Amino acid sequence: MKRTTFSKYLAFLFVIFLTAQTHAQFLGFRMSTGAKVIEFPFERYNNLIIIPVTINGRVTVKFILDSGVQNCILTEPLVASLLNLTYDRTITFTAPGQQDSILAHVAKNVQLKLPGIEGQGISMLVLDQDYLNLSNQLGTEVFGIIGYELFSRFIIEVNYDKKVVKFYEPNFFNPKKYYEKVPLIVRGTKPYMAAEITQKNGTKMNVALMVDSGASHAILLDQSTSSLIHLPEKNLEASLGKGLGGDIEGVVARVDKVKIGKYSFDDVIASYPNEGSYGLVPEEAERRNGTVGGEILSRFNHIYDYFSQTLYLSKSVEYQKKFEYDMSGLEVVAHGTELNRIRVVNVRENSPAKRAGVMEGDIIKTVNGLTITNTSLNFLTTLMRLKKGKKVTLRLLRNAEEVKVTFRLERMI
Repeated sequence: MKRTTFSKYLAFLFVIFLTAQTHAQFLGFRMSTGAKVIEFPFERYNNLIIIPVTINGRVTVKFILDSGVQNCILTEPLVASLLNLTYDRTITFTAPGQQDSILAHVAKNVQLKLPGIEGQGISMLVLDQDYLNLSNQLGTEVFGIIGYELFSRFIIEVNYDKKVVKFYEPNFFNPKKYYEKVPLIVRGTKPYMAAEITQKNGTKMNVALMVDSGASHAILLDQSTSSLIHLPEKNLEASLGKGLGGDIEGVVARVDKVKIGKYSFDDVIASYPNEGSYGLVPEEAERRNGTVGGEILSRFNHIYDYFSQTLYLSKSVEYQKKFEYDMSGLEVVAHGTELNRIRVVNVRENSPAKRAGVMEGDIIKTVNGLTITNTSLNFLTTLMRLKKGKKVTLRLLRNAEEVKVTFRLERMI
């Protein structure tokens, strides 16, 4: 073999070796097609962004895209059993809610795939039990949460108008000029932003809020972080949602104004967790006064750019929508093996539903003549905050008997 031919042959082998090494050493997420931008549709339930995730090439399930979560979490241990996941270790940690500690198993070297995006060598927390009951809360089968691993790798655009999410390679991202830039501070694995609130007592306050796409509320204000946070006299006791540690109890009320950059919202509903219910560790409490969630974020088409520490905002079609809270007094969940029944789990005292005779445990069969299906939980919760004075007729199943009730929606805060 001539020297020049032999040299070319060695070079060819070296390229193959490097290519093999590159593929062997690939960890984390990348675009599987070599594209610079990947776009795919998302589903929206209760202001949450739901995306498909395939685990180990075998099972595709729905995950919440959550900017407030550090680790990828599989919330349903039965899915882990089907996949025969092996665990490296077991850990305990604290999280918002009433429970003191959460037990989870750590699965390593997990493969995750989103449309056009693949991840290798991912560490995933598998909860010991389904603490969140996401499927029942949302009315569709959701079995996981994913966040920082994606936000730290890509620039991510959420377009609520088109119901699509876009992932950009950071070096190939050029924001449109019509986006408003809002500074985003990424500390540890979580994004924070500044906002100004005008409270019902007339005081203005600058607050630091974690940007939490995994929360449904507008804003949450934690009184334990500042003596300046004022709880309005007119408020309503409520279950504010579920954290990994269980139910987060507190009250809801209104603040006069929330200002983010050049944008301003009036008469915003704010959540105030009870002391001890939110469970912030001391260093977290020092960083933030609360969170901004999907009820405000959905009023923008927005882009998370952790690399330049910027949140890009552009008004969505929902920007002018009024902030409303449930006007019925009902707390409901999806029920049954196919999530095609809606069960009443709580009825607020002195509420329209309570006065009409709705009881905990009732199964809602029809709403204003429309039969309930597994897609109707979103419809029902939206209807119950739609318009003051709207007439609602429910046909209920109670102890094998049908009961019909009628009431009108009332604005309670």
